[in-house]
Amino acid sequence: MMNKALYLLSWMIMISILSSCANNGDKQSIGTQTPAPDSEKVTLKVVQSLMTPQRTAELKKLIGQFELQNANIRIQLITPTEDNADDAILTMLEDNQDIDIVEVRDITAHTYASRGLLVSLERYLPEWSNYSLISEDARLMARDIGDITYYIPNSLYQVQLYYRKDWFDAKALQAPETWEQLYFVGKQLTKPELGRYGFAFRGGPGAANTLTSMIQDYNGDGVSSSDSMFELDGTTIFAGERAAEALELYRKLYVETSHPKSIDWGFNDQVNAFANGEAAMLIQDSDIIPQIREKLKNNEWATAPLPTGPQGISHYNVGAAGWGIALQSKHRDEAWAFITYLSSAESNRAFADAAGLRSIYSGAIDDEKYATSPYAPYILMANDPIHYRGVKRPSHYTNFSEYYRMGTELGRQYLQGTLATEDLLKTFDEFWQNQKKLANGQ
Repeated sequence: MMNKALYLLSWMIMISILSSCANNGDKQSIGTQTPAPDSEKVTLKVVQSLMTPQRTAELKKLIGQFELQNANIRIQLITPTEDNADDAILTMLEDNQDIDIVEVRDITAHTYASRGLLVSLERYLPEWSNYSLISEDARLMARDIGDITYYIPNSLYQVQLYYRKDWFDAKALQAPETWEQLYFVGKQLTKPELGRYGFAFRGGPGAANTLTSMIQDYNGDGVSSSDSMFELDGTTIFAGERAAEALELYRKLYVETSHPKSIDWGFNDQVNAFANGEAAMLIQDSDIIPQIREKLKNNEWATAPLPTGPQGISHYNVGAAGWGIALQSKHRDEAWAFITYLSSAESNRAFADAAGLRSIYSGAIDDEKYATSPYAPYILMANDPIHYRGVKRPSHYTNFSEYYRMGTELGRQYLQGTLATEDLLKTFDEFWQNQKKLANGQ
């Protein structure tokens, strides 16, 4: 009996060993590799541009999963200072520093590509079956530079209005539907003696976004959807008859409804002011939602569609950020392998959910996530094209980043009262007229 028992036990152990080997063989087939000595590992240096705690945490999680499945590749994540990240990436690329993958944004893609700093991904795309599955918006953003793909978007961005519902309810106020209403409501909620202000203004890097949107909205249905710094008649939006009215309201929003220090605020300052109880309203992308949820209760805040101009029209951009390969990379194939891993449907949806953003895959906008608050305004705006007009950001102009800089530097002078309304509009008008001539080879 003992010999029989030992015989059966030995067979069970053998079957267990064989089964374990078979399972390990399956794991090898989906990418797990025998760890390679450090001397044989490829290190990919990845530089991110946009950072929130939740976004970076999910990216690090995906990096860990990739490294487990690709033991011969190590990922080194580089995180510059947020407000200067794009400038830091440009310097790294131009100085031929040892980097492999950079986070490219719709507002930086043309600058990087026009200077020959990114690898064209065209030769890789035929091998990547998921390319045909990503959304039309994502493909349009990817091919925005001369119809050549230099980066694969990791998420799509679109702004909406956030407001402190508890403050509004206390005064029986409704969410503003126009820029004028936003200003008047903001004034009612501004109490400097209590450290409370109506609007989380952004006067630092990125200030050009709100300034431009307001002027577009005051130009109404005359704005070109494909060339949004211009009217349909070819004149710039800054020459429009109501451009001065929009610009003057922009300054009133700062002077009368915003914290004085917001002339220097960037992304994090804006978001923190709203979440920490310093500001009643904020216009931002959906990637701030995870941060707000950590600090505010559900009944303390809400979202709404963007404010409109005098004709009841609001203009919005769909922006994108994604991953591109630096021209100096010595490990381009490995870099592409990492990009496609991050861009798989499973990885991308996990990343988008953690960051509070739209996935790049088709159908994502119809998911329950986007049909319910706080994402519901995106559905409302998408279903009302008469009042909410999607327009293309003018990032296809090589010097777009210069306008971005001017929006901050000249905008500061304007907010401080050292630059007149007509002078700022004239400067922007001449700038975009020149960009159009350059684009037309004149």
